[in-house]
Amino acid sequence: ANSQFNERSGIQRVQYDENGIPHGGPAYYPGQTLNAPADPDCYEGNFDAESGEPLAHLRRRPDGIIGPALMFVETDLETATWHGSVLMLVPRGYQSPTVTLNDGTGGPSLPFPAIHLDTYKKTVFYRVDIQVKLDINKEKTVEYKINNSGPSYRFFVPAQTTPWRFCFWSCNGWSLSVSDKEKKELGGDNVVWDDLLAKHKVVPFHVQVCGGDQLYADKIWQSDIWKPWLSIKDKYVRRDAPFTREMAAYADDFYFTHYVKCFFNSKFGESMTTLPISCIIDDHDVWDGIGSYPDYLQNSQVFVQLKEYAFKYWLLFQAHTTQRLCRQHNYFGTHGYCWLKQFGPYTAALGPDTRYERSINQIIAPQTYDLMFDRINRLPFSVKHLVVFLGVPIVYPRLTYIEKTLAGIKSIGLTKISFLAKQRALVNIWGEPELSDDMNDHWTSEVHMEERKQFVLRLQEFARQRNVRVTFVAGDVHCCGAGRFASSSPQLPPERDYRFMPQIISSAIMNVPPPNLVIRAVHSSAKTYDLDRSTNEMMYRLFELDVNGKTPPNNNCKLLARRNFSSYVENLSNHSLIVNIHVQNDTNKGTKAYPINVPALDS
Repeated sequence: ANSQFNERSGIQRVQYDENGIPHGGPAYYPGQTLNAPADPDCYEGNFDAESGEPLAHLRRRPDGIIGPALMFVETDLETATWHGSVLMLVPRGYQSPTVTLNDGTGGPSLPFPAIHLDTYKKTVFYRVDIQVKLDINKEKTVEYKINNSGPSYRFFVPAQTTPWRFCFWSCNGWSLSVSDKEKKELGGDNVVWDDLLAKHKVVPFHVQVCGGDQLYADKIWQSDIWKPWLSIKDKYVRRDAPFTREMAAYADDFYFTHYVKCFFNSKFGESMTTLPISCIIDDHDVWDGIGSYPDYLQNSQVFVQLKEYAFKYWLLFQAHTTQRLCRQHNYFGTHGYCWLKQFGPYTAALGPDTRYERSINQIIAPQTYDLMFDRINRLPFSVKHLVVFLGVPIVYPRLTYIEKTLAGIKSIGLTKISFLAKQRALVNIWGEPELSDDMNDHWTSEVHMEERKQFVLRLQEFARQRNVRVTFVAGDVHCCGAGRFASSSPQLPPERDYRFMPQIISSAIMNVPPPNLVIRAVHSSAKTYDLDRSTNEMMYRLFELDVNGKTPPNNNCKLLARRNFSSYVENLSNHSLIVNIHVQNDTNKGTKAYPINVPALDS
């Protein structure tokens, strides 16, 4: 490993002058030429280069502001106050924006001011922190405006004594390999989005938890700018090759523009005006498999510095913060960006960052686990449920037989199978087995099993001491299902079992489901396993019937390869959590709900 290289040192941010030109003169990269028609994947293809005004295809407002995007920040239980933030992208010549609220209790609020987060070329990122007082027993519809003019938007907050409702989804985009024909067969981008937003209109959600892969940034590697670096044969020479100024300029432009197009030219963008987000990260928000590659790649100058650009924009667009401000905005971690939030008095939500600190041997740093448990051990005693949102499921069938095949491929020596490199399924652009990062990504990968076990055992001890039900919710795998950890004692009902921890799997809201052959392979290893002498784990037979009323293909009733999202409603009469996985119908219209009840932990 390139141990002397510090991840945070030497990150050269490209600084822009008031004309949007990098200091020291323009840094041109391959494919970018002066006065050429603007590339739709670069800044100038989406914004006026002189003024920073968005071009017509991005405009949703009469002014040049892009947004708003709502985020749920926290519930202050002591003052009964809902805290959120609004992100806006504003042309540089504009004044700092404000937000006014009207919660129906006495006219518009005073304007909430904006704080300046960052600037890219002629576009300024602003965050506005907003607060709403929670009523004792009436939910509120809160209307809001930017600069007290233009369109009016609305979101919904619960009362102090009414249940919270939230939804979860993941994988909001398409893998590069998906064809237009496949997209069309599934009904296009928005079948599940339309259903989610229709349900939100009838009975509004208070938060949407975005479970990773909010966009697919893998396209970054298709640029010619990486060709000289990728052509370096010696892996250690490649590791130490510099991250050039041209690479930095390209990375800045790519991530900024890709986020703007994916977030504000889509149903997701529409949803963020009315349904506050709370985001965790997964690999495609950075690029495919980040963190699960060998050390010579992970610690290369190019990977380390490019990762910083990906996280710079994850923080801005998905967390409404920056590296400088993130700790005061309650993100924590040794280096990464975890969060813990109160969804009202009874449900706490934990969003670990499973990417920033990841290496081939570690998912989360040991010190970050300590920070995490220090926080959850201080949760209010009113909490009945801790919902842990993870990118990749922690209860999932073992994939060890595939891992062993890939280990065999590596042991042959990659040079000996280089003739297969053209077959994309075997070897990726870095010369590593294509599926090895996917295998290493999983908590159930052999290399991560001990870390997984210790994480679950610490959560068991928290559940036992505090009488709190722990539930895992995850995406990533492009199918849906449910499983659980539980006490090995068959006499112990879930209501009294602190080891009982359900796992909800909900993926993808847009991306293509895996082929039946893959589901069959995973299904064949969906057995009951022992975590330790006191705890076992298994997947539920949730899908005895498919959405069409028939038996699922090959009777694969534990995982269903259809697009979906999931919803969660507190039942305040017995403090259970009512979960539904909403699975896309095969008519490509609407969804069918599969219910799961998560009981509270009785003392």
